[in-house]
Amino acid sequence: MLRGRAIAGALVYSLVFGAAAWGQSVISAHSGVIHYVEGQVTVDGAAIHPKSTEFPDVKADQVLATEDGRAEILLTPGVLLRLPENSSARMISNSLADTRIEIVSGSALIEVGQLLRNNAITIEAHGAEIALPKQGLYRIDTDPAMLRVYDGEARVTAGSGKIDVKRGREVAPDAPRLEARAFDTKSTDPFYRWSARRSEYVAEANVISARTASNSGYSSGFASGGYGSWAFNPWFGMFTYLPASGIYWIPFGSRFYSPTVIDYLYIPRTVSAPGPTAAVPRAPATSSGLGGGGFRPGGASPRMGGNHGGGGFTGGGSHGGHGGGGGGHGR
Repeated sequence: MLRGRAIAGALVYSLVFGAAAWGQSVISAHSGVIHYVEGQVTVDGAAIHPKSTEFPDVKADQVLATEDGRAEILLTPGVLLRLPENSSARMISNSLADTRIEIVSGSALIEVGQLLRNNAITIEAHGAEIALPKQGLYRIDTDPAMLRVYDGEARVTAGSGKIDVKRGREVAPDAPRLEARAFDTKSTDPFYRWSARRSEYVAEANVISARTASNSGYSSGFASGGYGSWAFNPWFGMFTYLPASGIYWIPFGSRFYSPTVIDYLYIPRTVSAPGPTAAVPRAPATSSGLGGGGFRPGGASPRMGGNHGGGGFTGGGSHGGHGGGGGGHGR
C-alpha cells in the first residue's frame, strides 16, 4: 500500500514538474559509479559513504571491497554489478567500449538488462576471461571458482580452452578442462534475493523517469535513434535505466520502459486496490515501437528491444518483498 502511494505520488510529481525534474539526466560516460551500498564498503581501503545526490566511482586499478556490506555499481548503460559481503572487485578498465572488471574475492552478480552497440563487458576471475555479449544474469564465485548463467550466454576463455555457457549451465573457469553442466536456476540465496529486490527498485524508478522524459518532450530524442542511458531520478534519489525505445524485460522479471512507449504500456494500479502494487502493462493498439508482435507478460519471449540492443526477456517470478527505494533493504 505505501509503495503504491509512493509510486502514485511520484507519477503526479512527474506530470506537474516533468521538465524541471528532467534537468538532471544522464551519466553514461564511463563504468564504475557506486550507486548503492549497505554496511562497510571501501575503495582502496578508504570507507565510502554515498549521499543521495553524490555518487563516487571506482576508477581504473582501484579495488572496491565489501566487508560486512553489499554494493551496487553501474557499468555500461543497462548493466549493473552487485557484490555481497566479503567480496572485492578491481576495475581494470572503466571505458564503455571495453569495461573490464576482475572479481578478486567472494562473489558477484552481473545483471545485463541491455548491452548497447559498441559497449562491451568482460569479467576476469582465476585467470579466465568471461565475456558477456548478451542480456542476461550471471553469477561468479571465486571459492570455489564458478560461473553460473541464470539467463543469457557467456563466453569463457581460459588456459584450458574456450567455451560458450548458456542459460542454466555452469562452468569452473579454473578447471583443467572447461565443461558446462546444468544447475538449478531456482536455487537461490540471500544475495540473489537482495539483488532481485534492488532490481525491482531500479525498475520502479524507471517508470517515473520515463514518464517525466515523455512529458518534457525528451522522448523525441529517443525515438530519433538515440542510445539508452542512465538517468537520475530525484524522486527516488537514485539512477535508473532508460532504453532508447521499446521495453526490456530483465531476468528478475522487472521491466525498463522507454519514454516513447511509457504512455502506451504502463497503467498503475489505483492506490486503494488490493493485492500487489506492481505495474500492470497493456498492449498498445498497434505494435509500432516494439519491434513487432506486442507482448505477453510471463509468456513466450517477446520480440522487443530498442534500436541498439537485442531482444527482450519474458517476465519472471517475484523474488522477495518491497521496501524503501533508497534505504536499507534487509538481507
